[in-house]
Amino acid sequence: MNVSSCHLCGSHELLTALDLGHHPLADLFLKDHQVHALERRYPLRLVRCAACGHGMNSYVVPGEERYQENDYSYDSANSRVSVQHFHDMAREVGERAGVARGDLVVDLGSNVGTLLSAFLARGAEVQGVDPAPNIARLAVENGIPTINDFFGPSAADAVLARGKAKVVTMTNAFNHVSDLHAFMGTLGRILREDGTFVIELPYYLDVLRKRHFDVIYLEHVSYVAVKPLVPFFARYGLRVTHVEENDYMSGSIRFFVGKGVSDGSVAAQIDKEEAAGLYLESTWDHFARQVRDMKLRLVDELIDARRGGGRIVAVGAAAKGNTLLNYCGIDRTLVDFATDASPLKIGKWTPGSHLPIRSDEAIDGTVTHALILAWNIAGLLKGKIGSRHPGLTFITPHVVE
Repeated sequence: MNVSSCHLCGSHELLTALDLGHHPLADLFLKDHQVHALERRYPLRLVRCAACGHGMNSYVVPGEERYQENDYSYDSANSRVSVQHFHDMAREVGERAGVARGDLVVDLGSNVGTLLSAFLARGAEVQGVDPAPNIARLAVENGIPTINDFFGPSAADAVLARGKAKVVTMTNAFNHVSDLHAFMGTLGRILREDGTFVIELPYYLDVLRKRHFDVIYLEHVSYVAVKPLVPFFARYGLRVTHVEENDYMSGSIRFFVGKGVSDGSVAAQIDKEEAAGLYLESTWDHFARQVRDMKLRLVDELIDARRGGGRIVAVGAAAKGNTLLNYCGIDRTLVDFATDASPLKIGKWTPGSHLPIRSDEAIDGTVTHALILAWNIAGLLKGKIGSRHPGLTFITPHVVE
């Protein structure tokens, strides 16, 4: 579906900030029988609302196609970095939102239940909601009650059978919602009057500030900043009461939303966004040129390595890595295979670029170069793989000033 109006304020004045071409779904890792089938590709263009500043994709792929037609590949428990982050988040949210023993915490887009497991360990009652059947099954196996559905009226009814929530969390999922106004109407049904809605997701400002263009992919409907969300939540009688940045995924932001009073963090964060030029056309024009130049440098580097007899692998088959591979036109001409630690990805193929995905142990002495796709854990990957292969040359793509 082509987007013709802002998901937040409804303005029809949408401006193109970055055009990355046509892409397949970034999280749809292919099985053997799918590699030679015709892949669906969609326009991947970041547009920004001239009225409120919200960022969004110019095309929305239906949620059923994104999460239910095929096995979903992201497992929040697969990385010890993620497990520790969600453990810390449960403690921090519990303290700020005043979660007591026995309070109900609902996680929307709960994945395999990593965050809810941490809340459960702190004495809360927990309920997950996730639309991906394979992921919901894993959550239930992990002891987390999970409604396998998109969050809508029927899922809300099922939650209400447990009671209203003291806290509703949504990590890396609010930006996946196609209809935010319908979502907010349903959220109001399950949140207690004294409840808190907590959102954490990649920060729109970091797309620009840290030049993280590859977090733009089709599973993401919106790119979220503080300034546009303040009036949006106000329409539903809610305030952004507190915001804080953290280093998860190399740049995330956490919103606390409820009926309390906003603290100084909200205005301070809006000042940061405006000072960085997040809402200026000239800033985004410059950014688009930077991304184009990165593509040219990276492809040149890979070609030089290949011509010199190099054998190249791509390390960390993350969704953002698929944006990089497909935007840059990198396939098996330049890279032999990809590696990953997740059993949900090993044995499959990267979408669009069609690199076979193997375990990290497949890297042997014949490999000369490693292209880091999961740059947010580049240090961890370099330490893990470099200790076994000290002569390996690592390539970490960077969009530079």
